[in-house]
Amino acid sequence: MSDEVIEEHFVEHVSSVSHANGVFRIVLGQQVEAGSAKPVTRLLIPANQLQAVLRGIADGANEIREKLQQQAEKADAPATKEKSEGRKPASKK
Repeated sequence: MSDEVIEEHFVEHVSSVSHANGVFRIVLGQQVEAGSAKPVTRLLIPANQLQAVLRGIADGANEIREKLQQQAEKADAPATKEKSEGRKPASKK
């Protein structure tokens, strides 16, 4: 196990995206007051890696969405089965 501490930043939106010298600079921000925002962090991604990074984020988000959807379907399955069999769901104590 590594003793390194990874910095965490809470972000709510992309403030800006720019490109220079083969590097994308993506500024991520946070809402503060009544619609105003402040920059929180800047990602520096080599242009030749941007597609892979974005694909990795999208794939991870899709995997999480699918798992949540499966969990929701499993949670709904007993209630749906009881209704189709004409039984009342068990009461919670």
